Amino acid sequence: MTVEKLQSGQSDPKIILIGLNRCATTSFHKLFQNSGIPSVHWEDEQGLNLAHRMVTNIAMGRRPLDGFGAVRAFTDIAFVNSRFMLDGTRFFRELHAAYPDAYFLLNTRNRDDWIASRANHSGGRYLERCCKANGQTADEVKRGWARMYDVHHSEVEAFFDDNPRFLRFDIDRDDPQSFADWLSPDFDVNIAHWGHYNRGASECARTG
Repeated sequence: MTVEKLQSGQSDPKIILIGLNRCATTSFHKLFQNSGIPSVHWEDEQGLNLAHRMVTNIAMGRRPLDGFGAVRAFTDIAFVNSRFMLDGTRFFRELHAAYPDAYFLLNTRNRDDWIASRANHSGGRYLERCCKANGQTADEVKRGWARMYDVHHSEVEAFFDDNPRFLRFDIDRDDPQSFADWLSPDFDVNIAHWGHYNRGASECARTG
């Protein structure tokens, strides 16, 4: 959102990515930052994990994204270590209830490609942590991911059916201009800054 739009007295809705991680969350974060839109990806400047803070807020009766100040875009609501895993995008209903004027973006990709990306993430350490957290083999975890992908997409699309503040965006097939146009009533997104980041790097290398 530009300074001019804030000064004009218009509302300041949020942009919330509700696609699963490994679907260009870093690319969106970089795009928003470079377009002058305050964004948080995975953790804030104090090193506090976004998913952790969101769940704590909900448990304490606060709105899910309280405590993030001027941040307008939230691009990776996930956490995993060897004991615990959390896909915060599964809280899309609570997020919508708290922020009905937010823009909800289902960033997605081919399911098999997504599973392969997760399995290879951080040199395979992400998959290893998920196996330990679930007490399952690698094949069992991958089958669980496939079910979660199907359930998440089905539930999200049914919930937001015909909602103009919802957009499904396939990172491999769709034109970035489509989400820039979708956000244009409240945000100036410069797609010249769109690119693919972290293809082989770690978006969650710090999850331990």
